[in-house]
Amino acid sequence: MKKKRRPDENAGREEEYTLETIEEDSFEENKEEEKEGGSPEKKRRFKRWQKICLGVAVVMIVLIGSLAGSFLYLRAKGEKNLKVQTSEAREDENAREGIFITYNGKEYQYNENIINFLCLGIDKDIPIDQKRDTGSEGLADAVLLVSVDVEDNLISLLAIPRDTIVPVKVQDAQGNFLRTENGQITLQYAYGKTAEDSCELMVDAVSNLLYKVPIQRYCSINFQAVPTLNDAIGGVEVEVLEDIWGEHCTLYQGTIAHLDGYEALDYIRWRAEWEAGSSMTRLERQKQYMSNYFAQAKNAVKSDLTLPVRVFGELSGNMCTNVTVEDITYLVPEILDISLDTENIAMIPGEVTQPGEYEEYHVYEEELKQLVVSMFYEEVASETENTEDTQNGEGTEGAGSGQDSGEAENSGNSQSGAAEG
Repeated sequence: MKKKRRPDENAGREEEYTLETIEEDSFEENKEEEKEGGSPEKKRRFKRWQKICLGVAVVMIVLIGSLAGSFLYLRAKGEKNLKVQTSEAREDENAREGIFITYNGKEYQYNENIINFLCLGIDKDIPIDQKRDTGSEGLADAVLLVSVDVEDNLISLLAIPRDTIVPVKVQDAQGNFLRTENGQITLQYAYGKTAEDSCELMVDAVSNLLYKVPIQRYCSINFQAVPTLNDAIGGVEVEVLEDIWGEHCTLYQGTIAHLDGYEALDYIRWRAEWEAGSSMTRLERQKQYMSNYFAQAKNAVKSDLTLPVRVFGELSGNMCTNVTVEDITYLVPEILDISLDTENIAMIPGEVTQPGEYEEYHVYEEELKQLVVSMFYEEVASETENTEDTQNGEGTEGAGSGQDSGEAENSGNSQSGAAEG
């Protein structure tokens, strides 16, 4: 039934509306539609739910892809920043120093898979960036070069006694260079204007001592950071190498001790100052502690991959380093598969003397150079050897070609004979 509506005076146009009478059968049809798949509104709601799920899935895929991409980017950047590019140094005479070295008439090239970190223990009970009362940055009581070989999955430690005599760069309080004089390497750290400057001076001193070997990164901590590092991995167990009468514990040679907190600090810091060579026996304890610490730390990090980040934050104020986020992203997965064996812990060869009030450690130059070459370098093949290898390769290839031709010719003759027969 349809009716016409009178024109609206305000609208000025006609509108139509329809009244429909719904038959009983239509209710049954609606029920059938519900059975067959629901009303169009429900279908639309179902499609909207699908779209939401699809959108969430796409967002998750994008986020995961972005994280994976960022991780790979940081790893690639860290690898590029840490590894020495020997090919570039070969073409640049000014860059060859330390990358190429001559020993016993042969040329050696730096192994670019080795990444060196200079680790320093500073005798300060105050934040590492603060000056001591003497106006200096402190002394480097522990000097260790940690070398990571990412190709052979090895870590090596090279201990450098604090009393090693080297040319020390003397600077004034403003950081201006004054002169060079022979002195204990521990003193070089004291002449830095800042903690960063002190670390860079130590990097130069150690690199020069080791015939300009590249040192990519440094990390210095004051000894107050040791308890934090020690307890972060649940403590460290050692077989005590000598009697220790420390401020926080007493330990006896030959016993097994689980070092917690400041006990670890006593173990690596204490020395019998009244005994000659006490700094060398302390260095042996430091080497032992580092080896045991690394083994324990690997297990702790495997159980909790966030551990390095947390510890890094806790060391704020007690550490100075130029290690970057990219470096850590590249190195952590590498180090988890790397082992540290006591056979890979060495000390620069030399002897202790005491010409005056203080002990001095004098290096055996020839033995040191042999050690440096064996640890960090690979022999470079001469041009004659390369030429001979090339010629031998060509000769072998030519012989192979001739053999192949002879076999083909014989095969052809056989086929021809068979055809004639």
